[in-house]
Amino acid sequence: MRVTDVLREGPGVVSITVVGEHLQELNAEAGQFFRWRFITPDHWRNAHPFSLSAPPSATHLRLTVKALGDGSRELQDLPVGTWVVAEGPYGAVTPSRRTQRNVLLIAGGVGITPMRALFESIPLARGEDLLLLYRARRPEELLFRAELDALAVRRGARIGYLLGDDATLTDPAALLLAVPDLAARDVYMCGSPGFTEAVRAALDAAGLPPEHLHEERFG
Repeated sequence: MRVTDVLREGPGVVSITVVGEHLQELNAEAGQFFRWRFITPDHWRNAHPFSLSAPPSATHLRLTVKALGDGSRELQDLPVGTWVVAEGPYGAVTPSRRTQRNVLLIAGGVGITPMRALFESIPLARGEDLLLLYRARRPEELLFRAELDALAVRRGARIGYLLGDDATLTDPAALLLAVPDLAARDVYMCGSPGFTEAVRAALDAAGLPPEHLHEERFG
């Protein structure tokens, strides 16, 4: 595979699109991640675990990278044409894990990447509800906003953007006010370890059965 596009999504965040042939043979699904090696003098030794930020196709995969360290910071200026090796896919946070009629997606910061892919690909029949609650520190850190808004309109899904100290996801009472049928939903979640720990405690206190929660713990 090769890099075909590097698009700046927000402060210190880029989406990298790679192209190849017969990528459907990977059997990748939205919500999964790969270990990516970018074949440059500085990166070929390092495998970076990044989630798909859009549903995979037979020719394209997209990942989104935040500059959190030296390696990911240098990927912000990755040259188009760079060869790519991907190991995977890994992860079980996929649409096939769903068991309930309605679904809640929870994202914190750059944890929106797999949730963005799931927001587009989770099957949604008439009368079913798909709700994304997405928290970021500041408005400019909300990634994919135009894509998410367009998907919500096209699919009849819903989005709640939460900013700064908004306690909707960490206070059980506020969470139940936002999602009254929480206990009857599948919940998919991704974010930093501190964020997911706090939200996990709130979900438990609000009555979500543990088997309804699906998440990857990258920490």
